[in-house]
Amino acid sequence: MKKSFLLCLALLLAPVLVWASGGEAVHATIDFTKTIYGYLGVGLFVVAYALVPLENTIHLRKSKPVLLAAGIIWVLVALAYLNIGDTHTAHEAIKDSLLEYAELFLFLLAAMTYINAMEERNVFQSLRAFLVSKGFTLRTLFWITGLLAFLISPVADNLTTALLMGAVIMSVGGDNKKFVALACINIVIAANAGGAFSPFGDITTLMVWQKGKVAFHEFFDIFIPSLVNWLLPAICMNFAVEKSTPRALDEKVVMKYGAKVIIGLFLFTIITAVCFHNFLHLPPAAGMMLGLGYLGFWSYHIKRKEGRMLFYDNILGARKKSTAQTSLSVLQGKTHGEITELIEGLPTPAFIVNREHVITHWNKALEDLTGVSAKEKIGTNEQWKPFYAKERLSLADMVLTNGSEDLIDKFYHGKHMVNNFLDSAYDVSNFFPTIGEKGAWLSFTAAPLKDEGGHIVGAIETIEDMNEFQKTTKNFDIMERISRAEWDTLLFFYGVTLCVGGLGQFGYLHLVSAFMYGDLGPTIANSSVGVLSAIVDNIPVMFAVLKMDPVMSHGQWLLVTLTAGVGGSLLSIGSAAGVALMGTARGVYTFGVHLKWAPVIALGYVASILVHLLVNARLM
Repeated sequence: MKKSFLLCLALLLAPVLVWASGGEAVHATIDFTKTIYGYLGVGLFVVAYALVPLENTIHLRKSKPVLLAAGIIWVLVALAYLNIGDTHTAHEAIKDSLLEYAELFLFLLAAMTYINAMEERNVFQSLRAFLVSKGFTLRTLFWITGLLAFLISPVADNLTTALLMGAVIMSVGGDNKKFVALACINIVIAANAGGAFSPFGDITTLMVWQKGKVAFHEFFDIFIPSLVNWLLPAICMNFAVEKSTPRALDEKVVMKYGAKVIIGLFLFTIITAVCFHNFLHLPPAAGMMLGLGYLGFWSYHIKRKEGRMLFYDNILGARKKSTAQTSLSVLQGKTHGEITELIEGLPTPAFIVNREHVITHWNKALEDLTGVSAKEKIGTNEQWKPFYAKERLSLADMVLTNGSEDLIDKFYHGKHMVNNFLDSAYDVSNFFPTIGEKGAWLSFTAAPLKDEGGHIVGAIETIEDMNEFQKTTKNFDIMERISRAEWDTLLFFYGVTLCVGGLGQFGYLHLVSAFMYGDLGPTIANSSVGVLSAIVDNIPVMFAVLKMDPVMSHGQWLLVTLTAGVGGSLLSIGSAAGVALMGTARGVYTFGVHLKWAPVIALGYVASILVHLLVNARLM
């Protein structure tokens, strides 16, 4: 009886009903903002999100803390509702958040796969090679890379565009740190501005489009404000760029077979997604997945063209075992006699040492690689001699004596890693000038060999010519392209979606919405969103605005779309494009360098808002 009374009282005092954009009521949100569950949820989100900007410092992927926070926040939401006897609302609410995420996830997965496919077919590399070989002046290159960033990012997303143009700048700029820094700032601003007037340019614009707040063609209403956002700072920075002409680099890259068709299929996929949304009233994600099917069949054609019809593509791009790793898997656990029979038939160069570090096997493939016969080696401990100028431990010697990673690092600093396929095994790669006519990049894998009782009786080391291995892994594989999607970003977005959804279920988004859009007014609120997105990632900011769903004009929705897209340019850490270039041009393009030009960038930000208010006054 008491629980029923409390439930009725809570429902009577519930301050808000969250309404969907289509006018259908979603689940009633009870005010838990002043409960222990709500306080814990907010505190957890703040702590988790505080770790995100520290990703490059503490080397913790940004997805991990928000994934943890998302799960615990929804545990708190469920407990809050269970406390008032409601076993249904939390379940239905999290399903809504999962559905929102699923649509965006599938859309982004298809888009990222296309971008990765074009990268594999040398589309972006050929553009970079063209630019660095033309001998443009630094000032001309400053403008060309900025313009291309502005025009490519609406299709290829701002992160990919920034990395592509950044590679051009660093190839040509070389040791000219001032030019590289200025050009990187220009690229970040241009990529963010270009991504703001297209649903495909940024995750935030995609969210706005899929929510139906802005139609596909209506994004072009903020083209001029976006252009102003880039041009004004670029004109100011232009005078600080030298007019000198760097040495042209002689670089030629040819696009691989099928590259142009993939570009065409990507554009057709975009058209498909738009048609699904505008004419069929289906989620754009379904259209993008249909487009992924286009790419799947074209990749099958490429596989036929490359003569690989006897092989399936890897499942989700699962890492292939090299021939060396396959050989080790075969030999593990075998007896001494079995190894003697098997090792000679291996196509992989390999040798085996016993517990006394004496060579017992030196196969024919290794004879061919080193030019040293087995007769000369078996019975000796000179396994180092074909590869090194003076006596030293081999990787097999280290593994045999349970060598620590510190010991291996001493000999192979920065060139080793733990083998993921075999227990107690290590991989090493290095260049050996004494192997072959011109030297060779070799990959070593060493693992202990055990008898039937599990006792170590020796160690095997395989050697693989990486030039030959590369020839077998250069083929196009759509599943590998899918596996190379930005999974950390996709999982981060999952965490953000559920965190914000959970806090909204507590009632916090209603309070924030009432303050921002009620007390401050939509213009100031939407302008503040851009400033906030320079400090906090624009994804949770925009997702929160969409969950608030404030009642405002079409022009105001365009304004918040603009500011969320370009606001990240105010600081180098404010956008994925900026963070990526800080990593690529480490020590040259830095937070401090970007901050010096912040007043000029802010001028462009304010100007873009004023231009929008002027040009789109009829929509406000």
